[in-house]
Amino acid sequence: MIRQSTSTTWQEFGSALRAWRERRELSLRDLAGRIRWDYSLIAKWEQGKNRPPAEAITALDAELGAGGELVAHALRAAMADTDRQRRGTVQGNASTRDEGEDVERRRLMRDAAAIAAVGVLAPVLTSLTDALAVAQRPVPGASVSQGMIDDWEHAADVHAQRARFEPAAVVLAALAVDYTDMAPHLGRAQPDAVQRDLSHAAARHAALIGGKWFDLGNRREAQRWWAQARQLSERSGDDLLASLLRSWEASYRLYDPGEDLDSVLLVAREAGRLAGDAPNAPLVSALAVEAMILSMIGRHAEAITALRRSEETYERLSSSADPHQGRALWYDRTLIHTLAGHTKRAEDARRTAESFYPAGHRTATLLALHGAALHARTDPVEGTHQALRLLDALPATRHDTRVISAARLIIDGLPEKARTLPSARELRALTVGARSA
Repeated sequence: MIRQSTSTTWQEFGSALRAWRERRELSLRDLAGRIRWDYSLIAKWEQGKNRPPAEAITALDAELGAGGELVAHALRAAMADTDRQRRGTVQGNASTRDEGEDVERRRLMRDAAAIAAVGVLAPVLTSLTDALAVAQRPVPGASVSQGMIDDWEHAADVHAQRARFEPAAVVLAALAVDYTDMAPHLGRAQPDAVQRDLSHAAARHAALIGGKWFDLGNRREAQRWWAQARQLSERSGDDLLASLLRSWEASYRLYDPGEDLDSVLLVAREAGRLAGDAPNAPLVSALAVEAMILSMIGRHAEAITALRRSEETYERLSSSADPHQGRALWYDRTLIHTLAGHTKRAEDARRTAESFYPAGHRTATLLALHGAALHARTDPVEGTHQALRLLDALPATRHDTRVISAARLIIDGLPEKARTLPSARELRALTVGARSA
């Protein structure tokens, strides 16, 4: 079935599709033959007159070598459609919403999930999720059950784990499904306890959504979602959650070349204030992010002091300490000592950190780039070539803002005479506009 759509976001998808087709010097008929869809349909997709199905989007992205760009455009359009439909639903009467939500919103959710899962199991999984929600009894006076809220909390853990391995567009699509399911309940009156728990789960999703938009290079959307995360975390009444989410926000924003790092430092310190004085995991994160920001500003002595405070706080957690957070501190040590030019300390920290992260993990890639930065200080030719090999081996969908910023670190650490090397110029071209990692 062909679905009509004349929304601006789908027209943007169509423009991107046409640009990629022309870049590959393919006619409509050539592309149609390769993906086995009629050329007249592709023409309508390019014009924004029709909305392509998820399987066509993934086929187009793969065939044109768009590296996830077309998937990201389609996801943004699907989310915009979902949001527009949700607003229309909220304006309708409550009994209609309670009976069926609306078929269109469910379809849009399925399409977003299909983009993430290549259109195979997503519709089935979404149908099962819908059935589970219907079967559970809502809390008295609420539109959701405690089981649904618990499931969304668990989903936030799953999304955070996936974000360490999978492309940003894929993780964002999965987040969109869960957040879209929560959104109508956030807009309704709920008992206080339910409102707090629901806001807690939604805040975690909103912060992750902001991070994935940032990875995709959309700073405006990232800022909108981080603002939503702040609002929801305050509504949850959980200061430790509010602290953690502010640290997450600061840990992304410090990579933005357009940011005022002094302002980002204030966000990290606000996270520390919210965490309080007693040892806790959010305080460890707040101090660690503060240390990284200080190191990027060039205030290396203060950065080392903040790092030590973070390490001491983590040690005081004893048996309640999160091993993942302990591993992350080794990454922080690597970055901070690399920026400070402490070669021996940076190398020792990097070797330890590398033992924690398997190939394909985002942090493993960042650590390898930090190693190339250290190598480039003494052997610029090999160090820059090492960085280029790492980027070449990485799928285009993983060339996100933080990875590019880590690559920029190599350029910033090169001796002046080495910056005209062909490999240095090539690396610089890949990292234009990125802040050092």
